[in-house]
Amino acid sequence: MARWTVKRLLGWTQEYLAQKGSPSPRREGEELLAHVLGIKRLDLYLDPQRPLTKEELEKFKILVKRRARGEPIQYITGRQGFWKHEFLVAPGSLIPRPDSEILVQAVLEGMKGRKAPLILDVGTGTGCLIISILADLPQAKGIALDIDPQALELTRANAHRVGVEERLALIQGDLLTPFKRGAFHAIVSNPPYIAPEEWDTLPREVREHEPPRALQGGEKGLYYISQLIARGWEYLKPQGLLVLEMGWEQKEKVKMLFKGKPYKEVELLTDLGGRDRAVRAWRE
Repeated sequence: MARWTVKRLLGWTQEYLAQKGSPSPRREGEELLAHVLGIKRLDLYLDPQRPLTKEELEKFKILVKRRARGEPIQYITGRQGFWKHEFLVAPGSLIPRPDSEILVQAVLEGMKGRKAPLILDVGTGTGCLIISILADLPQAKGIALDIDPQALELTRANAHRVGVEERLALIQGDLLTPFKRGAFHAIVSNPPYIAPEEWDTLPREVREHEPPRALQGGEKGLYYISQLIARGWEYLKPQGLLVLEMGWEQKEKVKMLFKGKPYKEVELLTDLGGRDRAVRAWRE
């Protein structure tokens, strides 16, 4: 009987996951096998004839079956790259997406020249936004806010991994209620913004595995966005910055939410696909 080598196993896995509807069967097979072997993906090709032990093979097959059932690969491996770092992820917290990196970039640009800015991340999840920002702004301090205590523990672990835990406070709460007015130089958030009528159009792995509370944004998907815009300015210092992620089809409605509020220079920011993915505004 032929031995299961790295090369043979990757070939089999690619075909199997493709049959199960995986959008990237080769890459996913590589990620799962590298995870089992404790190496990097590229290292798989340094020794393609390496045979797997019985224990490695059994562990790998279990992970492949989980992926075939639609479980996100990030929950299986417990890792996801974002900005310049690798973050721990776990069921119950939203998986970081590359498109959300525009939020980090927007805050970094907006805080240029600010001395020791204080930044709030609302609905922090894994902490990927605020941790990435603090890592690139060594004089800044941050607050990570989330209603879920498990998310805050995940953020704590990620802050320790990146080395910013001493500059990050964790607070359990909803939206902006725990804070004093005029406290922050910047507020950033990737709030829930999926409308009820859009839910069934999401990929299966998102609907069935990622936390609905982190995705469902109420009527028209705008409840949390509208609350952050309506009240966010109260908690910002003069010339403070508000940066929010949104759905690209929501841009006109989101811009209207700023009408009559004490903001200026409201601008839309595009994601990696060129879609309007975030809004940035300054408090007057």
